[in-house]
Amino acid sequence: MNEPRYTGKATDFYLASESIAEIVNLAIDLKRPILVEGEPGCGKTMLAYSIAAEKKLGEVVKISVKSSSRAQDLLYRLNALRRLQDAQNPNNSQAQYVYPYLSLGPLGAAIHRKKRCVVLIDEVDKADIDFPNDLLDVLDRFTYQIDELPEAEEQQCLRERGFGRTVEGNKEAPPIVVITSNREKRLPEPFLRRCLYVRVKFPESVEELQDIVRKNTKLSPEALGDGVLVAAVEAFMRVRRLAVGNTQKPPSTSELIDWVQILHWNGETPESLNQDPKRPPHWGVLFKTMADLDSYESLSRTEAKLD
Repeated sequence: MNEPRYTGKATDFYLASESIAEIVNLAIDLKRPILVEGEPGCGKTMLAYSIAAEKKLGEVVKISVKSSSRAQDLLYRLNALRRLQDAQNPNNSQAQYVYPYLSLGPLGAAIHRKKRCVVLIDEVDKADIDFPNDLLDVLDRFTYQIDELPEAEEQQCLRERGFGRTVEGNKEAPPIVVITSNREKRLPEPFLRRCLYVRVKFPESVEELQDIVRKNTKLSPEALGDGVLVAAVEAFMRVRRLAVGNTQKPPSTSELIDWVQILHWNGETPESLNQDPKRPPHWGVLFKTMADLDSYESLSRTEAKLD
């Protein structure tokens, strides 16, 4: 296909490292799913949107996985309840057929339309272990069967619904599948074997964090001065270093972006941000639980005394 390679740097809302961009491109070339892991708030889901935006592939097909999710529902659904209700009506003749009650699920529709797109299967580890296993063949071949559709109804279903018992995708340009996981459950090895793995790490440099904040807050240098931005990022890094290993969820990039927006609204200055190095203004919004708030406050007071 004549589509641009992914760089991770061509959007105004996301920044990916060269190593991540390389893995993404290799996964696309190999027609493999991309399994993305990393701490909450580090930008796992936004990687999918970045790929779609850079490669000009339109809207991302997002599938939010739940504990009750079934792989089949991603491919197709049979509305058996509606069929049963229609069967109670003597004037409704279509209840004798199956095809009027079939519809394609989000992944199934993305495969069926045969046009390259990005599919995001978000938080796959929330589902039962059978969920990723049931997707193995589909993600290998981008073809699946609708067994519930009787052979006698296939031609009529093709005419009226546009699909038959076998749904085949474009094998040359299948959907780019991005799968995120928080490792709440261990994923099965056959599933892992079929994926290319990406670990989204917290940015290591102040410059990267500044770029991420600029891209996501959309605040110009005039609105948010470089001095405030540098002081905010440095203050955030001090908070994060103390929080890592001592809190359940250390603040990540998503918390940083919201925090900088709050600092801007409240007119904070480099001086106010450096007044209390361990507890900068509005530091509480960087944490998500009472236990983390209490833990950080205690640690920061102890550190301040040692300093």
